[in-house]
Amino acid sequence: MDARDIAARLRSTATEQEGARYLAALGLDREALLAVAAALRLTRVQRLSTRKLTERILQQAIGARRKFEGLRTW
Repeated sequence: MDARDIAARLRSTATEQEGARYLAALGLDREALLAVAAALRLTRVQRLSTRKLTERILQQAIGARRKFEGLRTW
């Protein structure tokens, strides 16, 4: 599966928990997670542990979108 497709799917996911389950089901290795991070245009992720990298990906793809959706309705 292409990293851009994974990033797009994560962006459309409702919650970070659902996104975490999706990533776990894919069983991505560190290199694949780095590719997803690059597709999300994340920087300074090379030194992060796999767990922190996954958290950062989920926060960028899902958490930030939900935060800005809330701000738009405010």
